[in-house]
Amino acid sequence: MKKIWIIAINVIIMTAMLVFVLLYSRYENKTTRQNQIEHFENTTIALERVTENYLEGEQRICDVWARYINSKEMTIDEAISFIRVSHVLENASAHIVFKDTRKGLSTRSKIGKTDSYEVSYEKIDFLMDVSWIHDIGQSINISREYTNSISGEQSIAFCNMIKLKDGSDLKDAILLRVLPSSELIAKWVFPQEEFEDTEFAIIDSNGNYIIKGYSFKNSNFFEFYLSYNSLDGTKSQEFFDNIKSQTDSFTMKNSKKEKCILAHTPFGPTNGWTLLSLMPIEYLNVNTQNWLLIGFVSIGLLLLFIFDFVFMMYFNKKLKSMAKDADFANKAKTDFLSAMSHDIRTPMNAIVGFTTIANKNLDDKKIVEDSLYKITLASNHLLTLINDILDISKVESGKLVLTPQSFSLVETVKNLINISSLMIKEKNIDFKFYINNIFKENLYADLLRLNQIFINILSNAIKYTEKNGKIIVSMKEEQSLKEGYVKLTYIVSDTGIGMTPEFMKTMYQQFSRQVDSRVNSIQGTGLGLAITKQMVDLMEGSIDCESEVGVGTKFTVTIDLPVSNTTSEDYKLSEIDALIIDNDVLALESQYDILKSLGINVTKSEDGIKSLELIKERHDNNNDFDIIICDLSNNNINVMDFSNKIRKELKINIPIIITSNTEIDDLEKVLKEYSINAFLQKPLFKSILYKNINELLGNDNKIVNNNDYKDLSGINILVAEDYDINYEIISSLLEMYGINTERAENGKVCVDKIINEPSDKYALIFMDIQMPVMNGLDATKMIRNLDDPSKSSIPIIAMTSDAFSENVKECLDVGMNGHIAKPIDINLVIKEIKKVRRT
Repeated sequence: MKKIWIIAINVIIMTAMLVFVLLYSRYENKTTRQNQIEHFENTTIALERVTENYLEGEQRICDVWARYINSKEMTIDEAISFIRVSHVLENASAHIVFKDTRKGLSTRSKIGKTDSYEVSYEKIDFLMDVSWIHDIGQSINISREYTNSISGEQSIAFCNMIKLKDGSDLKDAILLRVLPSSELIAKWVFPQEEFEDTEFAIIDSNGNYIIKGYSFKNSNFFEFYLSYNSLDGTKSQEFFDNIKSQTDSFTMKNSKKEKCILAHTPFGPTNGWTLLSLMPIEYLNVNTQNWLLIGFVSIGLLLLFIFDFVFMMYFNKKLKSMAKDADFANKAKTDFLSAMSHDIRTPMNAIVGFTTIANKNLDDKKIVEDSLYKITLASNHLLTLINDILDISKVESGKLVLTPQSFSLVETVKNLINISSLMIKEKNIDFKFYINNIFKENLYADLLRLNQIFINILSNAIKYTEKNGKIIVSMKEEQSLKEGYVKLTYIVSDTGIGMTPEFMKTMYQQFSRQVDSRVNSIQGTGLGLAITKQMVDLMEGSIDCESEVGVGTKFTVTIDLPVSNTTSEDYKLSEIDALIIDNDVLALESQYDILKSLGINVTKSEDGIKSLELIKERHDNNNDFDIIICDLSNNNINVMDFSNKIRKELKINIPIIITSNTEIDDLEKVLKEYSINAFLQKPLFKSILYKNINELLGNDNKIVNNNDYKDLSGINILVAEDYDINYEIISSLLEMYGINTERAENGKVCVDKIINEPSDKYALIFMDIQMPVMNGLDATKMIRNLDDPSKSSIPIIAMTSDAFSENVKECLDVGMNGHIAKPIDINLVIKEIKKVRRT
């Protein structure tokens, strides 16, 4: 019984649809056809007006000529000369013939005869009787189409009667302004997409063609119509009279027996002329989409399918949903582990590598200290990556908020190079890092996100560049359109394997990797570019990529960043002469600009040998340079030999700084052996050059020592921390700076100590958030509500593993003065202590 009902309902729905489609289609076709016929008629009327305006304009020119000639009583030669001068159209001409002989002159010579201007209209029928030529300015006096004997073209003529001197007598003559028929036909342009095969004609009151198109046959339109269409003889005259007097359209057959539509409209200023436009009726159909019809059919089919398969679809949907959830859970786990593997390998490589180096050189304090420093940098980046990967879902949902802070671009670049140095050395990559016009070194932005952008792009370049390849990194500062900002542009170019145009269309999608045997051998998931693009967008920047398979890739990131006002960067060194030597032109220009901005007199050179000659010449003239900065990889002299020649041969004791894109092994030994004063790794920033030159020359304008911690020695800090190891770490780190600590095991103990102890005992509180008995947020609220102002205003800094932006906001909202995320960065801890002590 249910089956019968389902079939019946299906039949009813389908029948209703078919009936509707049939009726609606007929209605639409009829309406569309009628609209197109009306449009065809209206377009014909518009063309008649265009033609009418054209004819009137050309007749006016002929009238002007006629009036002028009559006013001067000219001879035929004088009249022709006048008209020849006034011509502006190359394909137009004028003929003047005497009425009695119908012979005269043309303004243009016959084709192939440059000296023949004679013209004859003896055999042209429309001048046999000139009664149709009205007085000047009364009407349009236009001939029918004829063959111009001068040019051989099919032409039309605008006419006027004039008087010419012939000896002592005035004789009647006819002035003809002759134009090719193509000039008029060019005005007849229908919209090509709708009526591209339309043909035109102009007929007189007798049906004779004035001008006719190719499809119009016979010498008379009425004869043409009767030749291919049947018409009752008694009604033919009435039918033809309607054509001459009314604007309308009708169907007829042409010489090919095609069914056509003919639109007709009479001319206003002529005697009995009519414009005809003829087109096969099949071209009236316009390609339109009936969305109502399509929508109705689609909805009907949808209802039919829903009604038939609702139960089956319901159960299938439940099964698919369960399978999808399982697949999603597995994919999420795989994607997460893959993403962690992809992005953690870079800093982990640095940590493992420098740990190995430190273990093998335990007796060398310098190497151990340097390795530990770089391990610290890599560890910080590793923490950044973990936070970023955990935050990626927040980026996509729009919940991630940037946490800007003041930072040094110098330290950022150092970190970037140190993180990447081991991979660069392993692949023997020719690595260069240029800076351009970097004068604002202290900026204000979310450093974690910025580091992530920089490191992801560079690590990809290293990863996909084969051994002995080349990578160039450049960073430049430009003026921003935003006040108080600079535009920072970061460019990474490599000679790696490149990317295909197809892959570049999807390269910012998560877990997208190019299908390539060389790529498959490289570990990664394709998450790096996806994260980078999201972070660039979040910081309202732009990222562009140029790549060619087998040639390499170039990434350009541009971000507007606020300038930090925390430090002064007005570095100046005056009355100093410096020589810089570098065969890398870009690095040379960058160093030159920086030194000039410091107020130093700079001489630059790309040639080490010529530089030695210059140094000797200056020394002989008692005009030594104050300092020399020389690149380690000078192309024509070893920098060690360069230093020896200066020290031992020339006996000149000028401070020498050597520079290089890479670090030097046994640096201390090299500097001592060759009497070199300092080594700087590129790129060279303004503050770095200022500091080193200042120290080497022993100037009075010393740099402020930000590492002076004497003012912190002896202060007491209360640490609210429930975990023993965490308290041991922070207390030991602070003890290195002479800072005393006291522990509160939870928030309740912390509040009690503040209430019971003197108000000046503790300089500040480090407050953990997740603690038993009372958490850090509640403890802070109670302290801020104390009656004693000196106790309620004590500085409180959160020190917690809750590191997301919403956690920071939550701490600040309850009255804390700052936030430090675990694991602890002691430099950041000291910085926060100094900051709250100043306020």
